[in-house]
Amino acid sequence: MVGFEQETEMLTEQLVTGPRELDLISIFGMPGLGKTTLAKKLYNHEAIYNRFDIRLWCCSSQSYDKRALLFQLLGLISELDDSTKNMSNDELAEKLYKHLKRKRYLIVVDDIWSHEVWDDIKRPFPDDDNGSRIILTTRLESIATYAMISSNPHHLRLFTEEESWMLMKEKVFKEDNYCPQEIEEIGKQIARKCGGLPLAVVLVAGLLAKHDHKKVIYWQDVAESLKSKMQGCMDIIESSYQHLPIHLKKCFLYFASFLEEQKVPVQKLIRLWIAKIFVEASTGSKSLEMVAMDYLMDLIRSNLVMVAKLNFSGELKAVHIHDLIHEFTLMKAKSGNFSLRIHDQCMIICPSSRGSSGRLNIVAPACEVSFGRNITTLRFSPSVNSPLVDLALTGSWKHLRVLDLSSVKLRKTLVDALQYLIHLKYSELRYSDYIPFPICNLTELQTFIVTGIYRKDCIPNSIWDMRSLRHLHISSIYACQLLQDLDNLITCSNLVIFPGVCYKKFMKRLPNLEKLSCRLYGSGRISC
Repeated sequence: MVGFEQETEMLTEQLVTGPRELDLISIFGMPGLGKTTLAKKLYNHEAIYNRFDIRLWCCSSQSYDKRALLFQLLGLISELDDSTKNMSNDELAEKLYKHLKRKRYLIVVDDIWSHEVWDDIKRPFPDDDNGSRIILTTRLESIATYAMISSNPHHLRLFTEEESWMLMKEKVFKEDNYCPQEIEEIGKQIARKCGGLPLAVVLVAGLLAKHDHKKVIYWQDVAESLKSKMQGCMDIIESSYQHLPIHLKKCFLYFASFLEEQKVPVQKLIRLWIAKIFVEASTGSKSLEMVAMDYLMDLIRSNLVMVAKLNFSGELKAVHIHDLIHEFTLMKAKSGNFSLRIHDQCMIICPSSRGSSGRLNIVAPACEVSFGRNITTLRFSPSVNSPLVDLALTGSWKHLRVLDLSSVKLRKTLVDALQYLIHLKYSELRYSDYIPFPICNLTELQTFIVTGIYRKDCIPNSIWDMRSLRHLHISSIYACQLLQDLDNLITCSNLVIFPGVCYKKFMKRLPNLEKLSCRLYGSGRISC
């Protein structure tokens, strides 16, 4: 096995030494990372082979069958005669327990999917204080943590580019492991495109090994069509996706609306989920944002989403997904009519239903798209040259909940049309002109983010009448005398307070504000 040499050495040491009582080594990580392969390497390691009286390997998988698993383990110890086959599950477990009693054993339980399965299958494993060990593999961090006895769970990392290339060479060129110089560079490029996922490397190497691996043109063709050749990876990711509860499936597929390799700001992601009504209100004291963060942590623990950035205090600031997982979200979202990506302008459209009546033209430079009117999300992702957009956001867009045009320049016609989007919950815009006075018609708006406006006369005071607002972030937002409490407002930035506005009275109208950055006129910037 190429790669994970340090991991193998460390885990072997834990298995051979460590406490005398029964201990468990759990290996967890994203699908296709090589957890089972690493477990096999440990299982067959010379130091392990000579250490234990009994070594047993069983696979749980999503389709867990306790009886089949007990037969699997007992069959490795002795022949299964008719009397054994007629035993109840409890009798089979007792028989396994007696076989293991007073022996130093190593048992690998591969691919655990739930707490209940682990609780069920661990019972026949005695602890005789003789250094017996269990290796558990799972995609779910929650399972690895739950099953922990003494040793901490081991989170398996992605391959380095060098390890990916070494593995590809070994699989393609076999014994001689020699790569002709003319294809080495394209080979390294292919290995790099696999994103450190060993399964992807092995699948691609299998394709390359089937043909004359000295033909440069074939290797170039594989490099250009790499994602289309990854069906094996997609099937494995599918199994992880199907294991998610319904509310997490929708949140996970929303990653299709971001660009490949994009580091997604956690705050923005959570606010978009809330706007799309993916987040269910808690029966307790948790806010929607706290519930959404729990959802995100569940996706991270499932190893479908990865941490991209932490701040200095360890707070999660950005996340991302592997390229192949991103490709999976695109395929799944499109097939389920969840979203559509228009590559020319990196535009994302998320329709709410397949059979929507009427058609709508969206026009941008070099991009004209006709789509149904029942659209709930419209987002332009960042591009090098921001297009100038003119969209007829009127009655045809009445179902729009999310409008993210922060990466495009807007024509004036759009500014006035905003007032008709009465179901809008999330709006992120870039202006150079003004915000229309009737903005207060958007009574459901929860997040309002505007950049490019600094003059007071361009921002109407009616913004402070929008009682559903939870997050208000404008380049400069001016305080005024509030006539009602804004109970839902949680964050506000770039607030400017001029003389004549009583700061204390103003703040009393914002009873649930958690984060504020403001500037008192004539003084420096302060944060509360």
